[in-house]
Amino acid sequence: MDTIQNIFKRSSIGTITFFALNAMVVVGLFAGAGEESLLTVLVLYVVSVVIALSPVGELILCFMVGARKMTRLDMKNRMLPLLNTVYHRAKTKTPGLVDNIDLKVMYTPEPNAYAIGRRTICITEGLFSLPDDEITGILAHEMGHLAHRHGEIQLIIGGGNFFVTLFILMIKIFSVLIAVFSIFSGYQNRSWVPVVVGFILAAMIWLWTRFCLLFLMWSMREGEFVADKYATDLSYGYELAKGLDAIGTSKPQDSFLRALYSTHPNTHDRIGRLQQMGVLYYRY
Repeated sequence: MDTIQNIFKRSSIGTITFFALNAMVVVGLFAGAGEESLLTVLVLYVVSVVIALSPVGELILCFMVGARKMTRLDMKNRMLPLLNTVYHRAKTKTPGLVDNIDLKVMYTPEPNAYAIGRRTICITEGLFSLPDDEITGILAHEMGHLAHRHGEIQLIIGGGNFFVTLFILMIKIFSVLIAVFSIFSGYQNRSWVPVVVGFILAAMIWLWTRFCLLFLMWSMREGEFVADKYATDLSYGYELAKGLDAIGTSKPQDSFLRALYSTHPNTHDRIGRLQQMGVLYYRY
């Protein structure tokens, strides 16, 4: 029930729209193939969602992003007490939070952390370079993703969207083949008409997928603001703002078009939101 409630929150509207738009393509492709074909697609969808929500789905996702089990004792001794402090405060606020958090690590130098699936928080090796207070703020933010079931929603949509994505990929490959064939055919027949038609089809498919991604990226950015607020509600707003400043504000900010397809909002905007919520953090 918590997952269903979070699916229909404002921050998840874009994710639902992304899936619905892609699903329209598949339904349209199978609409003329008969009820049996549509039933097959439905069964495959249900199976993929079940797999995605199982521990297997989360393990596959961790493997795909390179999140590994933390084996070094010095890493555990540094990070687990910080995680436990944040977790106990989050569990008091959100009793429905999972009983155990699985902490994993990625051996990359950039300081960062990610919530994965239902119960996993992955930190980078670079995060150890930050002070403890900034780490707790970042962990509180990731706990917000787990509390609001953002990772679980992504597993549901990702699992259900697996076949949709597969079909879209097939369509893209098909459109490229059409474009190549059109060029060859146009050259053979001394006509530019097949070439133009092939490129128009390929461009339409590319534009459609980019259009659908706009909704998904919007939802992901809204989810970051939701997780920031959760960290603030846990009284880690100052630590989070300080951590965000350490991680992101020195990097060049994205242009408008790149920002539309970014998974995270502008760092200054996030800190500004935290300050509007009453976080007494000032850098300048």
